Amino acid sequence: MHSILKNQKKLWLIGFVLFNFTSISTSFALIKPDSVEVDTPSKSPSFADSIEIERVSRTILAKFDSIANDELKNFVPSLFPEIIKDRLACMNTTIKMTYHQDVLSWIKLYTIKQRAQTQRILDRSSFYFPIFEEALKRHEMPDELKYLSIVESALVPKAQSWAAAVGLWQFIPSTGKEYGLEQDWFIDERMDIYKSTDAACRYLKFLYKYHGDWQLALAAYNCGPGRVNWAVKQAGGKNADFWKIYNYLPRETRSYVPAFISVCYALNYSEEHFIRPSKPEEFIPSDTIHINQFLNIEEFAKQIDVPVEHMELLNPHLKKKAIPAYKKNYPLRFPASKSEMVAENRAEILRTSSIASRREVPYTEGLTDVSSTTEGKQQVTHSVSSGQSLSYIALQYGVTVSNIRIWNRLSSNMIHPNQKLAIWVKELPKNTASNTAQKTETKVITPSANAKYHIVKSGDTLWDIAQKYKGLTVEKIKQLNNLHSKSMLSPGQKLVISN
Repeated sequence: MHSILKNQKKLWLIGFVLFNFTSISTSFALIKPDSVEVDTPSKSPSFADSIEIERVSRTILAKFDSIANDELKNFVPSLFPEIIKDRLACMNTTIKMTYHQDVLSWIKLYTIKQRAQTQRILDRSSFYFPIFEEALKRHEMPDELKYLSIVESALVPKAQSWAAAVGLWQFIPSTGKEYGLEQDWFIDERMDIYKSTDAACRYLKFLYKYHGDWQLALAAYNCGPGRVNWAVKQAGGKNADFWKIYNYLPRETRSYVPAFISVCYALNYSEEHFIRPSKPEEFIPSDTIHINQFLNIEEFAKQIDVPVEHMELLNPHLKKKAIPAYKKNYPLRFPASKSEMVAENRAEILRTSSIASRREVPYTEGLTDVSSTTEGKQQVTHSVSSGQSLSYIALQYGVTVSNIRIWNRLSSNMIHPNQKLAIWVKELPKNTASNTAQKTETKVITPSANAKYHIVKSGDTLWDIAQKYKGLTVEKIKQLNNLHSKSMLSPGQKLVISN
């Protein structure tokens, strides 16, 4: 009998809430939010009625939370425009939280249609927001700008758009380089949490100074200051705000500011919409160590006894999970709780972490030329140091392990200290240490206009070629072509035989 009464009470509660929260539904189009229309009932509740409905319903929900937990955990409150207007007006922000039809549509997206995604964003925000808040405070900028990264990337540091924009703040390559974010085969600092956030602050500060209005600055972040400036002129001059230039902006940019306002609303009033964090990501205070050698972050994580996932979370910009040897004084982030341990054991940790991963690595990834041909490339000599492996050396020069073996006629991956290896590269990595990468000491001879050539065929050796031409020796071929003693010939290669 008690069970029957309990179930009846649950059903009554759910029926009461659903009855009182009669939906003022909002249609939503992700591609064309500016064409959205709001369906309203024949008689809309007054503002006072809306407030009373919310107050009574929340009181009942709190009272019966323990009884009806299973039924109410997925309850989705309806949207009441008057309540949303009031909440936006009450938000204590520097950037104006304007109520607009598009804003209502985006709020519906974040609080109803994609509430599971909003919950995941809440989980991530506990890790990323302290970093954003520190940077914004340091640059004396509005705290609510931290929500812009949600619009850009949903707080995914490796997010990439169709336009090649990358990272939490979605920098395109050119703007990233303009703001000092390095990008190469190993590293893309557009994904560096700290550096990209600082760059975003500097860029947004420039846009605000240029336009003198935060909503215009946000629009310019999306489509560029030039396009916004043109829209302002079309709308009548410098006093035009975002809503006046709305119709002169690209369709995507028209949605951009409403999306930002809606994200601010959704995260500030997530509790009111029964959206709560599920598995909040713990913020990891970090410290930095500056590296002047190749370093494998998986090995580094083992040495300081932290999950490799923590190292990857703090260093998402290390695309190959390694710092290449040609980077000098490069910062690596690690959990601050290990600072003392790293300081006391720095030399041994770095020595062990310089060993490349023993698993097979696809070093061909990202290379434009993975063939073993030496044509069009320049030769450097690498002197093997203690602890180095072919994997380490291949990472340093951006070549493959198999090519190093071909060029040096190695039967295995076994190498030894002080061994000299010929490496063929199209361009030397910048800042390569002189003791590990030097151009061959052989005097470079430039072929004259009257030089004669031999085209290498399959199976040719220097001895075979020397025998075909009168007065030509193996040493002479080496000298004319700047060849190393272990240089490998490739079919199609052009060799100077007379200069």
